[in-house]
Amino acid sequence: MPMPSLAAIRAFDTAARLGSFKAAADNLNVSATAISHHIRGLEAQIGVALFVRGTRKVSLTDAGRQLAEATSASFSRIEAALEALRTSEHTLTVSTTPAFAALWLAPRLTSFEARHQDIRIRLVSSADVTDLRKDQTVDLAIRYDAEDREPQDAMLVAMERFCAFGSRDYVERLVDLPDTQFISTRWISKTLRPVTWQNWCEAAGEKPVASASVREFHQEYEVLQAGLSGQGLILLSDVLAQDMVARGWLVPYRPDVCLSGFAYRAVVNPHRREAKKVQRFLSWLQDEARPQSRAPQ
Repeated sequence: MPMPSLAAIRAFDTAARLGSFKAAADNLNVSATAISHHIRGLEAQIGVALFVRGTRKVSLTDAGRQLAEATSASFSRIEAALEALRTSEHTLTVSTTPAFAALWLAPRLTSFEARHQDIRIRLVSSADVTDLRKDQTVDLAIRYDAEDREPQDAMLVAMERFCAFGSRDYVERLVDLPDTQFISTRWISKTLRPVTWQNWCEAAGEKPVASASVREFHQEYEVLQAGLSGQGLILLSDVLAQDMVARGWLVPYRPDVCLSGFAYRAVVNPHRREAKKVQRFLSWLQDEARPQSRAPQ
C-alpha cells in the first residue's frame, strides 16, 4: 500500500488532537471541508474508519486511537529534531583543554559574541581528545599537541613557550634562587616530552632544583593561582599566562630563559567545514591570536 500523503496524515493528527475538524482547519489555516476530504481519503486508502462523526465534534475509533498514538509521537520527534537543528545553527560547540578554555578562550568570548550576536558558544573542556568523526555534537576542537601531529588543514592558534613567572612583589623580593619555592604542573602526558624546572635550570645555567623545592598541581590554573598569590615562582606556558602578564598581575623572571612548548591548533569537524558559524569563529580566532605578544620581553 502506498504511503498516504503528509497533508492527510497532518490533518488526521491535528483533528485527533483537537477533537474537531473545524478546530483542526483553523489550526492548519485551511477549510473544514479540506480537513474532511483529507481524512475521508485516508480512511478510504487504509480501509478503516478513524473517526465517529458527531454534530459538533468527532471522536476516535479504536483504530483511530492507535494511529493517533503513532502520528503524535512521530510529529513530536520531527518538531524536536527541527528545533534542535534551529538551535544548533546558532550554537557553536568548541572542545578544548580545561586550561586553555579557562585561561585563554573564555575571557575572550564576549568579543566573539559581540561581533556575532546570533551565535552562542558552548565550551566542552576535557583532557581527552574528542574524535570529531564520531562526536557530531562538537563543531571544532582546539587541541594541544606537538607541531607535527595535527592534520594539514588544522589552523595554528598559538605556539607557546614555557617561562618562569611570579607576582611582582615576589619577583622583586627574590634574592637567592635556590631559596625559592618552585611551582609547576604535574606532567601526565605520555605522548609529549615533559617540561620541568630541571629543564629550565639547565637552560638558565643554574644548579638543578631539589625535588623537595618543587610543588606540583594537577591543573595549570591552580599553578597560576599559586603564582598570583605570591607562593613562589611558577613554570607556565606564556600563552596561558598572557592575560595575567598584560594586567601586571604576573611578571616574568629571567625573561631571557624560556623553553620551547607545544602548539594550540583548531581542528574542524569534517561535517562542519562549510558552516558559516564555524568560518566566523575561525576568522575571529585568527584575529584574537594575531596580536598576541609573547609574555616575557
